[in-house]
Amino acid sequence: MDNKEITVTEEMNKPYTLRPLKDKDLWPVLDIVGKVFPDDLSSAFLGVVSGQMTVRDIGISMVSKIITAVIRNMSAVHDEMYAFLSDVSGLPVEEIENMEFGTTPRMIWDIVKNEKNNGFFGELSKLS
Repeated sequence: MDNKEITVTEEMNKPYTLRPLKDKDLWPVLDIVGKVFPDDLSSAFLGVVSGQMTVRDIGISMVSKIITAVIRNMSAVHDEMYAFLSDVSGLPVEEIENMEFGTTPRMIWDIVKNEKNNGFFGELSKLS
């Protein structure tokens, strides 16, 4: 078998738009964060996404733990995550599930990094 490297240079198409988070989104976000992150990691995650801490502040080992926790626990929030993304995007769950590979993590990243959501995550981080 040929072991040629594959280089992807295309930007992924974004077949969605996301609304800013609202107060009603607090409950599904808390459910998802509580299931995905062990207690000791949830406060670090919330500190990073709220902008109160930088990745440098929490250190490389904590980032590694966060990434490991997310990967290990995402299956625990499959239904909740798709329902939340459906609500935020206005797209049916079935449509999101059938989007191009990698769309779901990109949607999550877009929500977390959206400046309009900084206040939401800032207040959420105060609960930890």
